[in-house]
Amino acid sequence: MGASRWEVQLVSYFPQLASEDFKIVGPYTKRYNCIAFAAGDTSMRWDDDDGYWPEGATRSASIDSLKEVFTAIGFEQCDGVGVEPGFEKVALYEQQGAWTHAAVQTPHGTWRSKMGDGPVIEHLNPESLAGGPYGHPTIYMRR
Repeated sequence: MGASRWEVQLVSYFPQLASEDFKIVGPYTKRYNCIAFAAGDTSMRWDDDDGYWPEGATRSASIDSLKEVFTAIGFEQCDGVGVEPGFEKVALYEQQGAWTHAAVQTPHGTWRSKMGDGPVIEHLNPESLAGGPYGHPTIYMRR
């Protein structure tokens, strides 16, 4: 069976996915976005413009604002992508100082990302999505 339209599109935007065995693991939906998904909320969109944004976090497109969002819900900055038993980890992405994406680590060390209005995918590491429209993962946090 051939690749789905979304799989082809994802590989065109994120070429590093082509060399790994990424898989679609969640629904195609506009109900929530990557920030909400990484925060553990699939009921609504989290967005600095017109979506939910936690109290205490500055509403802006700055990566520092996104760091405030995750700090407000109990995360702290940490080093690296390694699995730390007992902790959830997120990777925050930025391009030119603006936040673009968030991914969450699974207990097994792979990562999951809600891809725009598309599906949730599982990929090997945060760098799997680096260099494309999401920029690069620059901040890692845990709770």
